[in-house]
Amino acid sequence: MIRLDKENDLIKLKNGTELYIDTSYEQEKHATVTGIICGLPSKLQYTGIPNQGMPWKTPIELKMGDRVVIYYLAVVNALRPETMRAVVEDGHKFIWTQYQNIFAAVRDGQIVPINGYCLIEPAESPERMAQDKRMSKVGLTLYRGDTKTQTGVVYGKVKYLGRPNDAYVDGHTDEGVAINPGDMVVMKKISDLPLEYDLHANIDGGKKYWRVQRRYILAKL
Repeated sequence: MIRLDKENDLIKLKNGTELYIDTSYEQEKHATVTGIICGLPSKLQYTGIPNQGMPWKTPIELKMGDRVVIYYLAVVNALRPETMRAVVEDGHKFIWTQYQNIFAAVRDGQIVPINGYCLIEPAESPERMAQDKRMSKVGLTLYRGDTKTQTGVVYGKVKYLGRPNDAYVDGHTDEGVAINPGDMVVMKKISDLPLEYDLHANIDGGKKYWRVQRRYILAKL
């Protein structure tokens, strides 16, 4: 059970102006994805069989009172009238969601990824950075209309590291992915999913992080 933080229906500009926004549009960008743990399961069930229990084997790492970051769709689905897994009490919304839908906890000011996730800070392609450096040495600047990589991969720096998952239902493994905070890594393009969307991001001062499990990391540079 998670007590959600306040609704993301208001943003405050630098000049102090407050704007109310329509959160029904692009719900993934406005859903409240942070909250406080108010209840935990006594254990997690991993059977190794698809759709029966947890999709990966991991211990319970959360503690009561942890502030957590949740998968946006888990929040949206919990609040749907037809599935309603939520209650409102004293003006606070409480939802029930599966343990696997939580990416990270914030405990005593420390960010702790769970469920095998790592938080990756986006970085530019090393090849592009080297090319820019060569161009700047001769007094030139290379113009790029599209700054996104065309190779199907993305680059990032490991910022926060969770423990490896022990097993996955689909046969994947975290074995052999030896990474440490500060490492530059290469991942599939589909791994660049934000921990929080920019407009309402507040974890670690609102810095942009991708949430990636080790199994999707292709290489370390």
